[in-house]
Amino acid sequence: MKTIGTFLVIFFLVMITTSVSAVTTEITVHVKTKDAKFLGTSMGGALVTIKDAQTGELLAKGVTRGGTGNTALIMMTPLTRGRPITDESAAGFTVSINIDSPSLLEVTAYGPLVNLQAANKASATQWVVPGKHITGGDAWVIEIPGFVVDVLEPPTHVNLSGTPQSVDIRANVTMM
Repeated sequence: MKTIGTFLVIFFLVMITTSVSAVTTEITVHVKTKDAKFLGTSMGGALVTIKDAQTGELLAKGVTRGGTGNTALIMMTPLTRGRPITDESAAGFTVSINIDSPSLLEVTAYGPLVNLQAANKASATQWVVPGKHITGGDAWVIEIPGFVVDVLEPPTHVNLSGTPQSVDIRANVTMM
C-alpha cells in the first residue's frame, strides 16, 4: 500500500511539473503615423504580425481597424508621461495568443494598405508574460514614418521623352 501511495505521489508530481499549459494573453497593437494620427480603416489599415522573436514562429497576423483617433488628444494636448493618446476611436488590432512562458515578441506593422506606393514598415520587441494582457492605456504602439504621395499630374502613362519645355507636376501629399 505504501509503495502504491509513493508511486501515486511521484506520478502526480511528474504530471504537475511536466504538464505546462499555455495561458491566453490579449495584445492590442495600435499603429501610429509619425507626428500624426493612427493608421485605420480609412487608409486600409496596417498589416500587423506578431512573432516569437527568438524562434521566428508566427503567433498572429491581422489588420488594424477603426478610426484615426481623437485629434485633440493626439495633436493638440501636450504629451505627458503615462497619459494615453489612444481612446475607443483609435484603430487597432487585438488578438489573443497562447504562451506558456515569458516570451520576447516582435510586432511588425506594414502600411498603409490602401496606398502601397507609400507603405512603410516598423517593428518593436517586448517581453510578454503569460496572462499579463497588453490592452490598457496605449497598449502596444508602433510608429510608422512617412507621407502618402499621390501624383496627380502628369499621369502615369505619359511619356516624357525628349526635352519638354515644361512639365506641370501636381501631387496630393498627406502625412501618413
